[in-house]
Amino acid sequence: MSTEIFAKIGDIKGESVDARHPDEIDVVSFSWAVTQAESVVAGGGGGAGKPTFQDLLFVHTIDSATPALLLACATGRHLPQATISHRRAGENQDYLTVKLSDVTITAVSQNGLEVQPYTETVSVRFGKVDLLYRRRRLDGTLDEGQHFVFDVQSNQPG
Repeated sequence: MSTEIFAKIGDIKGESVDARHPDEIDVVSFSWAVTQAESVVAGGGGGAGKPTFQDLLFVHTIDSATPALLLACATGRHLPQATISHRRAGENQDYLTVKLSDVTITAVSQNGLEVQPYTETVSVRFGKVDLLYRRRRLDGTLDEGQHFVFDVQSNQPG
């Protein structure tokens, strides 16, 4: 299944001409992770430790968003929100949306090959995450979805 991915990072404008995601950044790929280090104490079993949220990374072709992303990183500018939206190619409903709050661009790394368009990898740190996954019904519509919400700063769900 091929997907289309878009990033809206604060007021930074990209070059998307998509009707539902105008002026957003066209994303080639993205990744992020949360890890849990189990703590084991003497005589007791294991228990959950504090989760570690890695920066969200996305890759896009260098475009009009590049100067603003570099400036936000270089100055440590805080952005209120970033959203990464996913949909199946050729469809118009987002099935996966990752909303991040209290955002900082922590790295911008440019990559170039002679035979391919230049890309850059953008690293985003966040204080809160709200992920919504919407399952596809048999009729092709999407359900109401399921949320994962976590406040990274206070280390609490919701």
